[in-house]
Amino acid sequence: MSRFDRARRVPSHAVPRALQGGPAPAGAGWMVVAGAFLVTMVGYGAIYSYAAFAEDIAAEFGVGRGSVSLIYALSGGACFFVSAISGQIADRVGARPIAMAGMLAVGFGLLLAATASSLVEVYVGYGLLIGIGTGCGYVPAVASVQRWFVAHRGLASGLAVSGIGVGTVLVPPLAEWLGSHGTWRSGFVVFGAACAAVGVAGAALLRAPPGPPPAALPSTTPRDRLFRQAYLGTLLVSVPATLPHALLVATARDMGLTRHEAVALLGLVGLGTLAGRFLLAAVADLLGRRAVFLACCWGMALSMLPWAFAQDVAVLHGFALAFGALQGGFVALLPAFVADRFGARGLGGVLGLLYTSRGISLLAAPPVVGWAFVLLDGHAVPLLAVALLGLAGTLLLRATGRRAGEA
Repeated sequence: MSRFDRARRVPSHAVPRALQGGPAPAGAGWMVVAGAFLVTMVGYGAIYSYAAFAEDIAAEFGVGRGSVSLIYALSGGACFFVSAISGQIADRVGARPIAMAGMLAVGFGLLLAATASSLVEVYVGYGLLIGIGTGCGYVPAVASVQRWFVAHRGLASGLAVSGIGVGTVLVPPLAEWLGSHGTWRSGFVVFGAACAAVGVAGAALLRAPPGPPPAALPSTTPRDRLFRQAYLGTLLVSVPATLPHALLVATARDMGLTRHEAVALLGLVGLGTLAGRFLLAAVADLLGRRAVFLACCWGMALSMLPWAFAQDVAVLHGFALAFGALQGGFVALLPAFVADRFGARGLGGVLGLLYTSRGISLLAAPPVVGWAFVLLDGHAVPLLAVALLGLAGTLLLRATGRRAGEA
């Protein structure tokens, strides 16, 4: 059985029965990791399939790039905004029921979008419902993983969220293949059924560790100055973290790449995220989770520079792989960074509230930067501004400090 925090527990009568857990079989913690992997793969695979369908949706409804990018902004933003609620609910009733409901919402959202007669209906189905469903699964799942592990928290967190990378690698090319053998509507139907089945199976694997959860650090709460500082830092760092999934294909197309070549860049991002989530998360347990997490934030912000000045496809390939690895490390280690700093009890609520900052970035950054590309007739200047925002956010996270004895 994996190691988990046994220190400083509250009385069992003060903890909801759903969170107390019973005797756990050997390897139960790693089964929770597997469940979180499937939940994140389904939710973010659905969100990131947007790029493969964007041109077809724009053509059918006669709208421009900025209007279609709002689909991605809505799904990503809704995911993180609803996490403020889903995390608190999971702290009270357990991760499994709310994650199951979320995976069903993802499937239904795709089916609703498949029957849309207007772009607004696509916004509701492919944007809001998929985002809400993913948010109901993501934070409860990753918070469950943090509670099971201490010494290997970075690795476990990385494996759990590597489902996002797998979804990024597999779903866009699969979506493109389905589109070439039918329409985007038929592709949504297939995805909807698959997401519901696989996602619910993953959510069923989530469970609480035996006994009541560990107590939170009494000196750190979401009202603290350090939490507000971490919130703003996460918001700013999330600006560069969101953009390639929404706008890299469009900038590659502007450079003259074919649609297939442009969409393939997302596959490279996905491969990079897998490396980041496996390798960087494992290394973080040895070198220090805080140091490696901050290095990913620095690097992700600076990676906007080669994208801004890319002149050929080789530079874009290198950017996609490097950005993917750094973003993978950022996503994998952010829950561990928060758990190390603020404690494991009530982590779903703390993570959920913090992740609304990522929702603000996802909702605002893609359309604003996309329109800036058009207004400034290029993407170099907007991406330089994005890099500066990411660097400022990293400085704020660095100043958040560390808890005594954290990895």
